[in-house]
Amino acid sequence: MTTDPTIREQTYPYFLQEVPELLQVLEQGLLNLREDCTINQVNTLMRATHTLKGAATSVGLETITTIAHSLEDIFKALCRPDVTIDPDIAALLFEGFECLRLPLMVELTGISINDTEVLDRAAAVFAQLQEKLGDFFGQEAYLPSSIELGFDITQSIFEVGVAQRLDQIEVSIETAQPDELISTLRTQSEVFLGLAESLNLSGFGAIAKATIAALDNHPEQAIPIAQQALADFKAGQAAVLEGDRTQAGQPSETLQRWANLATDSPVTDVLTIDALANDFAIAIEPDETAGDRLLESIWGDQPSVTDAISESDLALIISDADTPVNAAEDIYVANQIPVSQASPTSTPTPIPTKEPISPSPSVRISVEHLDRLSHSIGELLTNQNQQSLQTEQLQASVRTLFTRLRQHQTLLNQLQEQQSRRSIAIESRSNPKRKRNTQNGHSKKRSVASSQASHSMQMLGFDALELERYSESDLFLQSLLDNVVQLTESTDAIELFTRQSAQTLEKQRRLLTGTQNALIEARMVPLGEIFDRFPHILQQLGTRHNKPVLLMLHGTEVLVDKAVAEKLYDPLLHLVRNAFDHGIEPIAVRQKRGKPEKGQIEICAHHQGRFLVIEVRDDGSGLDFERIRQQAVERQLISLEQAEQLTQAQLTDLLFEPGFSTAAQVNDLSGRGVGLDVVRNQIQSLHGFIEVSSELQRGTTFILQIPLSLTIAKLLICKATNTTHAMFADAIEQILIPQPDHIREQYGIKVFCWHRQFDEQIDEQLVPLYSLTKSLKYGSAHPPDPSSASKQESGQVIVFRYQGAFIGLEVDQLIGEQELVIRPLGTIIGSPDYVYGTSVLADGRLTLVIDPIALLQRLVNQQENESARSDRMTALPMLPASLQLQLPTQTYAALPAAPELELKANTDQKILIVDDSITVRQGLNLTLQKAGYHVIQAKDGHEAIEILHQQTDIRLIICDIEMPRVNGFELLRHCQRIPDLTTIPVLILTSRSSDKHRLLASQLGAAAYMTKPYLEHKLLTVVAEVLNVQLIAKT
Repeated sequence: MTTDPTIREQTYPYFLQEVPELLQVLEQGLLNLREDCTINQVNTLMRATHTLKGAATSVGLETITTIAHSLEDIFKALCRPDVTIDPDIAALLFEGFECLRLPLMVELTGISINDTEVLDRAAAVFAQLQEKLGDFFGQEAYLPSSIELGFDITQSIFEVGVAQRLDQIEVSIETAQPDELISTLRTQSEVFLGLAESLNLSGFGAIAKATIAALDNHPEQAIPIAQQALADFKAGQAAVLEGDRTQAGQPSETLQRWANLATDSPVTDVLTIDALANDFAIAIEPDETAGDRLLESIWGDQPSVTDAISESDLALIISDADTPVNAAEDIYVANQIPVSQASPTSTPTPIPTKEPISPSPSVRISVEHLDRLSHSIGELLTNQNQQSLQTEQLQASVRTLFTRLRQHQTLLNQLQEQQSRRSIAIESRSNPKRKRNTQNGHSKKRSVASSQASHSMQMLGFDALELERYSESDLFLQSLLDNVVQLTESTDAIELFTRQSAQTLEKQRRLLTGTQNALIEARMVPLGEIFDRFPHILQQLGTRHNKPVLLMLHGTEVLVDKAVAEKLYDPLLHLVRNAFDHGIEPIAVRQKRGKPEKGQIEICAHHQGRFLVIEVRDDGSGLDFERIRQQAVERQLISLEQAEQLTQAQLTDLLFEPGFSTAAQVNDLSGRGVGLDVVRNQIQSLHGFIEVSSELQRGTTFILQIPLSLTIAKLLICKATNTTHAMFADAIEQILIPQPDHIREQYGIKVFCWHRQFDEQIDEQLVPLYSLTKSLKYGSAHPPDPSSASKQESGQVIVFRYQGAFIGLEVDQLIGEQELVIRPLGTIIGSPDYVYGTSVLADGRLTLVIDPIALLQRLVNQQENESARSDRMTALPMLPASLQLQLPTQTYAALPAAPELELKANTDQKILIVDDSITVRQGLNLTLQKAGYHVIQAKDGHEAIEILHQQTDIRLIICDIEMPRVNGFELLRHCQRIPDLTTIPVLILTSRSSDKHRLLASQLGAAAYMTKPYLEHKLLTVVAEVLNVQLIAKT
């Protein structure tokens, strides 16, 4: 854990990013646990809890760390194959998850809770789980086989760790002094002895024991003993690599003689594995964490998980590999009878497993980037609408031009025909023997040409009817006709281009729509993803409390922003649990009241204008207002005189006061002081509000209204007098054109008779009617034209649904429905609450976007008796403004400041961080970057392997153990098998502090081992030392 507050502050946002995902994994895993209680399912829960614990530790959230640690211990007990999860255990697991979720929601939503109460509640739940699990709790969990582990860990250890130690013995035989050789051989033999016990390799352990005994008996024969022991160890290593998983060799007769052991002597006095952890080049002992101290306050004197060697830790670490690797035998716990005695070279039959579903690759992106993308799409949509309108106008103009050209061509044809008839008539009246008057020097060229043509035709023997004669006017008309034809062809080409342009725009529109839908999918989720989590929870509650409930869900397809959805789950869950506990009666009470035994809770969601409306209703006992009144007086919120004057609406408001509860006693659902005030605060944080309606013994309904941050919406464009307005199309029930005789006044209100078809029958309803022109009272630079209003006294009527009834809004003209971008007005100019923003129409004009529901609400409220309502309000007492719970202040001891390290510039040294927690990665990244290192991040071992093969200048790997796909042990094994990667040191940084993990990491080639939480200056010191060792080794 870093002590730098700046780094912790920068790491905290990443913690908030991964919390919702981890909570969802935990909740979904618990829901699937009863149907699929397999080792993989439990390991998924353990890994998510473990990651959450490490992330919380990194940012100093000790309450979350403590509860996550305890929940992880519970999951560890479930690894036993003979554990049965009955309904009681399943319900308690959900209660434990709820204890973890509450403090996490505090960080996500900013609500306030009492940490002590949460810890006490968690202690009670975990104590019940410990009692239910009995002997399974605290035991070493089931150790999976090599096939379940995904790779043969024994094979990997003997390929890498054992081979390296044998090389050290061989080098010592050739170069070291006898005393140094004895020390090296003894140390390595002790390590091999502990390793043999851990892996149940009796023969290899016998070789190690014989070697130690031989050195004790004949230290003067160190070199021949070392040579013989090396030969026996190598023979045992070869047997393991060939598939032996039971013996791994035997001590030779020569070695046994030196050791004074009989051939069949049993191996006794085995060293504990504690002695094996001291062989690291650099090792840091873990400090006692504040989470462990807080855990003791919950569990008392229970032994800590990290104090003992747990085989279940090994199972958790290496059970999530991608592809199973064939191994010769299973790995067994020490002193455990093997299930089968297969031959050393036999190949086990693979265990059929479910094909894992690989999640789609995903990246995190900030809401700000999505908002910018949404803004760009909005601008493109505005331009698209304008281009479409311009294309339509161009096509209309081209069609008009084409029509006029045809008309012009027709006129020219008629003129040409008249000219032809006129020429024929003139020619017929003229004298065919008339000579050309050559004396007239002032005659026009046209007459000369005509006379010459006529004379020529006469010489050929043709008259005017037999052969056309063309004058210059004829040629001019023909030229005009040719030009018109060419213009028509050009117009046809333009019309073709406009059609192609329209088709291109249509393709662009489809692409833009697809992009917009992709953005919606990226930031929106259907409410079904939230609602579908409630049936299992109610099923658990119903089973535990013997209160069956039917949950009905409506509007699961309604889309909502992901950020809003994450903040809606908690208040909705609270309302559902509240309906179950306070609303739904026990079976006996329901039978007495004539109700079905199974209660009913209904959740409905729909869009109403610019609001998302969610209703949570039940068919239970309803609100007991007298009980609320009595509780308010007993809690001294109000006096008895004030309580007697409160209306039902004001009594309902008391439910949202902090600490108020009508529960008679405290249980796991009620009476803890965490009431509806939390729900109201969470809804208000979304700028929404909550309403309550109730009827005694009929049920209660909570109505949540959350404003939507709409940027692009389908709007209905209409006109009132000379002004264009836009309304949300989703809020419209129907559009009508009523007959004049259907509109009349009744009780001083204008109504129209709506003949509505319902279930193949005509239902006649009187619908209140308001005029949009008269309803919108604001100044305009262009006064309305009274003549236009008088011409359309009875226009179209838009029908809306408002609070279960229908209301009509009369407009002058409907233009159509368009998908437009909505821009906020800002705060400089005050606008009515029914004005949502502005939009740019396709023709470039601005129009106001009106929320019709808000407008109708204002119109309805204006018709109420304001004076009577004000009189009632003045007679009512004032309620306390705020009754905040006083939460105890908890202080934490300051950690020692990190000393200033004299570090040289490390910008040329590249470090790879491998951890599945983004919070941990970012914390390490900031710490190392501050020290001058260049950092690369990988979310698991699989991604790290890809990076290592692409970038060859990495100097150090800092790696966690528990990660999906490829864990830390598998990454170590991969690095040792690739020659180019063997020189890169690996620093293991994990929360697993047991010696078993240290030994495995050491055998697989880890250069150093540290535990979380870490101190920043210690981490930097270890990193510097490891890099220095690497530098010395290279030189």
